[in-house]
Amino acid sequence: MPAERYEASIERIREWTPRTRSLFLRTAGGARMPFRAGQFISLELPVGERPPLVRPYSIASDPDDELIEICVDLVPDGMGSAYLFSLAAGDHLPFKGPFGSLTVDTQPAVESVFVAGGTGIAPLRAIVRRVLADGGGHRVHVLQSAAVEDDLLFRDELAALARGHARCTWEPVLEGAGAVAGEHPRLERLVLDRYVHGDTDRTRHFWICAVGDIVRRLREALRGAGYERRAVRYEQW
Repeated sequence: MPAERYEASIERIREWTPRTRSLFLRTAGGARMPFRAGQFISLELPVGERPPLVRPYSIASDPDDELIEICVDLVPDGMGSAYLFSLAAGDHLPFKGPFGSLTVDTQPAVESVFVAGGTGIAPLRAIVRRVLADGGGHRVHVLQSAAVEDDLLFRDELAALARGHARCTWEPVLEGAGAVAGEHPRLERLVLDRYVHGDTDRTRHFWICAVGDIVRRLREALRGAGYERRAVRYEQW
């Protein structure tokens, strides 16, 4: 589906923490943007030396949802995120999309592992919802890392999905209150111990999304351990 430009406004805002919030966007005139779970949009922000400042944000919502949800972290000295945090319900927020290939085109025919660090859970949440809604019998594991429990976005929903689907597990990984932003050492160690050193099964498929170099390291470690190249999908922010 080709990318197009959409006029949109903020329908509502959900604050997860003082530094993380979800923006729910409604496109103008009732135009719905067709997209696949896991894709992203590029916001056009009227800031910077040569506006618009273009910033990509993954879509956290399902393609069937009425509104488009994106998760925004307030980045230190980040011009784009500072602008987004200044907005209120009703404000205009144009974007282009959809973009991206971190998607699931068909029901996975093998065990699936979703590895998320911080707001990297946004696109993976959308994919997991779609995979579980479409049926199937293969296991689905969600590993989600955050500094503390309050930073686990969508934790109530993901816990409910795990309770409601026997083939789904959700495993939060808390890095600790002093964790460095973009670093997920406990999550990385868990993935390596369980899926690289823990057994010889190399049939699983992985979806990895996070800020920082953990994405590259896990990608290379999994592929180097014998998982097929196409079995390790990733998006690094």
